Amino acid sequence: MREVGIHGILYQWMKYFLVNRIIETKINNWISPKQIQEEGLPQGSSLSSCTLFLIFINDLPDVVQAEKALYADDLVMWHTNKHPGINARLLNEDLDRLQNYCDKWKLKISSSKTVYSVFTKSHIVAKKNIRLSLRGTNLKKEEIPIYLGVKLDRQLTLKEHIQDLRGRANKRLQLVKRLASTSWGADNNTLRQFYIGYVRSLVKYNLALQSISSKTNKDLLDRVQSQAVHFISGGMRSTPTAAFEIHTIIEPLGLRRDAAVMNMVDRYKSSDKRHPNEQLIDTWKPTGRLKQKSVMDIAIYLQEKHHFCKEIPHTP
Repeated sequence: MREVGIHGILYQWMKYFLVNRIIETKINNWISPKQIQEEGLPQGSSLSSCTLFLIFINDLPDVVQAEKALYADDLVMWHTNKHPGINARLLNEDLDRLQNYCDKWKLKISSSKTVYSVFTKSHIVAKKNIRLSLRGTNLKKEEIPIYLGVKLDRQLTLKEHIQDLRGRANKRLQLVKRLASTSWGADNNTLRQFYIGYVRSLVKYNLALQSISSKTNKDLLDRVQSQAVHFISGGMRSTPTAAFEIHTIIEPLGLRRDAAVMNMVDRYKSSDKRHPNEQLIDTWKPTGRLKQKSVMDIAIYLQEKHHFCKEIPHTP
C-alpha cells in the first residue's frame, strides 16, 4: 500500500483492518483453539474482493516480460514473432516467472482455465501445436478463446463474436416481436424502451472493437436493429430502415460504433503517458487510403457524423 501512495490515517486504518485477525472453527459441538490469521483477506468485505487484491498483485505485470493485459485476476500475455518456436520459448520463460511469483506470494493458478491460442493469417502456422507447460502440465490449445466476453478468432475478424451476439440478440428480439402485436401489443414508446434496454444493450457490447470487423459482419447486427425499428413503428417491410430510425429516435449502430471509437481515443489520450493504450494512440500510424489523414482528421469526421444524428429532435 505504501508503494502505491497510501499513507497516513488511511494506511493505519487498513493496517489494523488486516493484522491480528483471529480465527476458530466449530464442528458440531467442538470449537478449535483460536489462531491468528497471518495471511489472506477478511471474507465478505467489499474491500477484499477487489481493491485489496488488486493492490496485492499490483507488481505482477513487472514480473512478466511479455506483452500483457491484466483485468482483476484475469491475466493474458503474448509474444509476437514470425517463428512459433521463439514465441513458445519466451512464453515458457514467462510462465516459469509467473509460477515463481505465485509460489512466493501463495497464489494459485487455475491450470484448467489456462489455455493458449495462436493468432495468425497463415493456415499452416495455425495448425501447429506449441508446447507450453505450467508446473509440468501441458496447456491446451483454444481455437476461439473468450476474453472478457469477446470471442477472438485466430485472424481477429470477430466473425464468431458477432455471430454469437446476433444469435442471442435475435432470441431477445422475439419478445419485441410478440409485444408488437397490432391487436393487443404495447405502444411504440414502450417497445422502444424495451428494445434499447433488453436487446440493444446486448448488441452494443464492445462497440469500439466491432468497428474493426468487416462490413458483412457488422451488417449482421445492423439487421437486428432494422427488424426492431420495423416492429416498433409497425410499418411496411419495404420502408427504409433509416426512416424508421428517425421516427423512433434510435441512433444507427454504425454511428454508435464511430462514437465509441472517438470516445475511446479521447479517453486514452487523456491517460498517463506511461499507459500502454496512450502510447498505442501516440505511435499509431495509418495505412492504405488513410495514410494521408491524421488521427485528428478522423476524429473530426466521426464527431461530425455523430453530431448530425444528435441534432434529430426528440418527439414523444
